[in-house]
Amino acid sequence: MPLKNIAVFVDVSRASLIRATYAVRLALRYHAHLVGIFVVPLGWTLDPSASFIRGRDAIRALIERQRAQEFRTTATASERFENEAGREGISFEFRMIRATDTSDDALFHSLHADLVLVGHPKPGGLPDDWSAETMLLATGVPVLIVPNGWTAGTIAENVVVAWNASREARRAITDAIPLLQKARTVSIIVVDAEANTNHGQEPGADIALYLSRHGINVMVEQVRSDGRSIAGTIMDRALLLGADLLVLGAYSHSRSREVLFGGVTRSLLKSAAIPLFIAH
Repeated sequence: MPLKNIAVFVDVSRASLIRATYAVRLALRYHAHLVGIFVVPLGWTLDPSASFIRGRDAIRALIERQRAQEFRTTATASERFENEAGREGISFEFRMIRATDTSDDALFHSLHADLVLVGHPKPGGLPDDWSAETMLLATGVPVLIVPNGWTAGTIAENVVVAWNASREARRAITDAIPLLQKARTVSIIVVDAEANTNHGQEPGADIALYLSRHGINVMVEQVRSDGRSIAGTIMDRALLLGADLLVLGAYSHSRSREVLFGGVTRSLLKSAAIPLFIAH
């Protein structure tokens, strides 16, 4: 599916500006429409002393200050996003979600996107009670997680794909095809292939052939963990290859739908040094 509708959750942090720039450059590359989504923080969360206010006039004045603070914060987020998007002349819009309506509105705005960008660690622009895992579970829309500390200027030019011959990994690869087709290099990493009979006689070869028929040049690497964690092995290899995007499926052995991210995915999120494209 081509990337024609991209959504990015923004806030007023420096990390958000980096995230918005990433989203703008993606939208420019794919001639996509970009939606900036801002969750308006409640004014009282910015001033803990507000909980001690007493008296009608004092409460009325407090409410007015809160509304003014919410307005200023929203205006700042809108201005920063619109400046960034407007600089490139792309099609874009800014939407705000009130904190009291976050779950339903976040779901609504995300369902109509081909890709959603969020930050990490939390909140990453998302509502307080949401996470990338929640987003995937509720919408099925692929999520591109931009670490809050990410500063590299390249956008999905050197991509590493973590392949374990699972349904989830295959779904992630399929959803990421538009990104892979534009990348300069694409490397498929297979860890401890001998422990997984689903790989067939030549681990990685069949998925590489599949991608080549989509016009994607692929290199396959079979690596051994040698006692290290799978997540650590994948990330170390990705960094060694100079990757600026890691594609993986949100795979979990848990029978519960409430636990979508397995140990490998969670570990990669915890130590994410590069953006992650995750699908389920």
